[in-house]
Amino acid sequence: MAIITHFSSGEIRKKLDLHPTTKRHYRYKDFALWNVNIINGLKGRKDIDVHVISYHHGMKKRTQEFELDGIKYYIYNPDLQYPWAYFEHFILPQGKRGYPRNRKYVKEFLAKIKPDLVNLIGAENPPYSITALDVKDTPIILHCETVYANPDRIKNEGTINKERWDLEVELFHKIRYMACNGGRYYNLIKGYEPNAIIFPRRWPAAAFPKIMEVEKKYDFVFYAHYLTKKKGFNNAIEAMAMFLMEHPDAKFLAVGAPNLGWDQFENRIKELNLYNNLEIHPPFKEYVDMLQYVKQARFALLPITMDVVSGTILEAMRMGLPVVTCRTSGTPSLNEKRETVLISEIGDSEGLCQNMLRLYESPELQNELRGNGYLYIKEMDFANSHNTEEMVAQYKAVINHYRHNIPIPKDMLFDKNILFM
Repeated sequence: MAIITHFSSGEIRKKLDLHPTTKRHYRYKDFALWNVNIINGLKGRKDIDVHVISYHHGMKKRTQEFELDGIKYYIYNPDLQYPWAYFEHFILPQGKRGYPRNRKYVKEFLAKIKPDLVNLIGAENPPYSITALDVKDTPIILHCETVYANPDRIKNEGTINKERWDLEVELFHKIRYMACNGGRYYNLIKGYEPNAIIFPRRWPAAAFPKIMEVEKKYDFVFYAHYLTKKKGFNNAIEAMAMFLMEHPDAKFLAVGAPNLGWDQFENRIKELNLYNNLEIHPPFKEYVDMLQYVKQARFALLPITMDVVSGTILEAMRMGLPVVTCRTSGTPSLNEKRETVLISEIGDSEGLCQNMLRLYESPELQNELRGNGYLYIKEMDFANSHNTEEMVAQYKAVINHYRHNIPIPKDMLFDKNILFM
């Protein structure tokens, strides 16, 4: 089988011939490590031959192929040489670029691999997901990391990327087999493509790295790949400013990269006079280093808007950081058995602040959430212990259904009554 995805890890970067980080402003750092977990979970299996196709910025060569721990990798360079990249960006409007080089590379790789199945991970990233449009006579299963074409996105983010939205919907119509998390995503996909065959998304989780205990320097930490409205950073800084009215010596930490619209955030931070109380740290190259730095906070402030349950919430719980977050389609599930996180409504900065104060001022609540968080993680890990086997079983069921018209067992399909909404 062939996996089409996008990720970066230190292990892969060591195998690639990359430009120095000071050249062309390249910065190499870990991201999308859930995809690394999927690949690692498939290592050593005798019943499946795994080929991974991905792109990586900063490569000196057009393509590189290598094998690592039994997994075969096919990595291509999506970058155009200066100044052609700038010409392409301005000459071709959004939605008309088509990424012809990427499609050419992936077609060539697939022709060489001749897979029985293609697993596309993430439909909302056109530079690589568009390559699935060219797959012929081979079943595809799409693992949805999110559903970008979500009307709530317009409400919560204010703007959308039409190219990403339209391509994702086109892929929903093309790809018959999909896997997702959460009833909200299931309903959205079925709304676009009623004939979609949908599985619950299962994927392996890596052992959580050991994070050393450190002295606490911050009260609340906000962290994400990008500091954006999508992740609730606008609400976080408003809530921080309100919190300082009650506790003027509080210290906050934000870890992540500035993105589009950063000037507005920066101006608002100045208006709220937050700079003396808020440290903004850029992303870390290594995932473990980021977690170790975040561990300096006592609590996590993660007011997500679009995720079902974000990985950052689960990471914070594993590190013993009680979490203040927002109500999405998935976060209420964290409190089904016991109160594990404090939940505010999306966009309600005052409600966010009230939960921050409630947590900050109650050592009893801190201990309760910390203990309940550990218990939730323990139960989740037990429930997910067979995820790799279920994921591979889904692969085989898709191949059998596509090639031999063997019905997919109903108990393998998505059940909204079991997974959180």
